[in-house]
Amino acid sequence: MIVPIDADAGLIFLVSSAVGYAVHRHTKSRLDHHPADLGVAFTAGSITLVRIGASLGAVGPTIRVASNSIPIAMAGWAAVGLGLSTAVPSLMSVAGCGGTRAVGMVAATGYLGLLAGPALIGALASWTSLPTALYLPVLMAAVMAATTRRALRP
Repeated sequence: MIVPIDADAGLIFLVSSAVGYAVHRHTKSRLDHHPADLGVAFTAGSITLVRIGASLGAVGPTIRVASNSIPIAMAGWAAVGLGLSTAVPSLMSVAGCGGTRAVGMVAATGYLGLLAGPALIGALASWTSLPTALYLPVLMAAVMAATTRRALRP
């Protein structure tokens, strides 16, 4: 479904965000409970899987923010769910090899992003616009994808 130009952008954003979050959570929860379905964790390695997941985590929001089509935006949300459901457990697995301090750092960084992320997006949206502010998670996921190999070096 292509959204007509005269459609209310706020309503489109609201619908795509609400339904998109459900798509994201469904995709993430399905893969959290069935990670072996991917089959790449054993062949590609955890660091590669984190990089692929983080890349999907960057591409998904880009599709979602840049699209004016609700089904394409939903595909972006599904990409975010797929990417994060593979990256986060693999990141914890790799950090586990570094000991309890490394796992603690990864967990603390995750909670910091969970708690501070919405506030940062809101502040950035008040200075610019909401679509512009929603590129902040894209930037963070891209940084994660780019720095994973160096940061998680054994």
